[in-house]
Amino acid sequence: MLDTNLDVEKLKKLQFKIMKDVAASALIPLMRIGDQLGLFQKLSALGPITSKKFAEEAKVDERYLREWLYALSATDFVSYDGEKEEFSLSPEQKAVFADEEGPANMLGAYEVLAGQVYAEEKVLEAFKTGNGVAYENACPLCFTGTARFFKPSYQVNLIEKWLPMIDGFGEIMKSGGSFADVGCGHGLSTLMVAQAFPNASVAGFDIHGPSIEEAKKLADSAGMLDRIKYEIADSKSYEGKFDYIAFFDCLHDMGDPVGAAKYAYDHLNKGGAVILIEPTANDKPEENFNIFGQMYYSFSTMGCIPVSKSQEVGLALGAQAGPAKLIEVLEQAGFKDCKIVKKNATNMVLEARK
Repeated sequence: MLDTNLDVEKLKKLQFKIMKDVAASALIPLMRIGDQLGLFQKLSALGPITSKKFAEEAKVDERYLREWLYALSATDFVSYDGEKEEFSLSPEQKAVFADEEGPANMLGAYEVLAGQVYAEEKVLEAFKTGNGVAYENACPLCFTGTARFFKPSYQVNLIEKWLPMIDGFGEIMKSGGSFADVGCGHGLSTLMVAQAFPNASVAGFDIHGPSIEEAKKLADSAGMLDRIKYEIADSKSYEGKFDYIAFFDCLHDMGDPVGAAKYAYDHLNKGGAVILIEPTANDKPEENFNIFGQMYYSFSTMGCIPVSKSQEVGLALGAQAGPAKLIEVLEQAGFKDCKIVKKNATNMVLEARK
């Protein structure tokens, strides 16, 4: 029986939001199927096309394909001409779904989401015990999906917009500076830096062995393996001294971010700097209650917090720690000049000078 004090309009608004979220979530397996079968690339090349002809060309069952096409047309991910009963992709839809190497592709997000669904049982148990879920025990889709999800943004921003905001970065790297990418994952950011600064010494470190192996494969394919030193190491065990040490979208995942920052401080050359890229957030939680906050808090609940709590200290900063908390971590590590140098809707760049 409904509470008589309910605001009916607010109730309907909430219910409609849930329906929107359910509709969006229902697409996750469909997007994964389309991705794995290469349906977006095929439609990009073949369309406009009927479902029958498309099925023949894609070598899949027409009835399944037609329902898949209707679902994606309903959400405007696919374009449909009702008179001709033909399906196609607009230039914008092609950019987001079919161009794997382009700067607008977003299919990796669905890989991450699928991986987090698989993590439900482990995180459910962690809720009850307060323990963490070790990074290496995450679903493999989380590793591949994260690399794909971040790649377009890094392609557009890292070299041209973010790193130029770090004082002296370009000049030092062009003249043979040294750079360490801690928590490099598949090494996409590491590779971009090495390609942009051929005279620099570049290294990538990560605790996940399979990710380091994938990073080496990608570097080898790009003809850059001899330019980058990749090693399996955590944030407090890599060796060497560097002009710049970067934590790209990973410091908040670490169990001991203060210790990681202190270790970085000790492994910087004189006048060197730590570079953080973190999800954009405000210091007050309620100021993050928007579409980006919803996404980041959700990712953080299923990935960032469990990973941090599985490690020593287990500080669990979370993906929406905010500038004040991040700067506090850096200052505790010994850095004196810490500041945000760039910020957009999804990411913020921080510089901490030794």
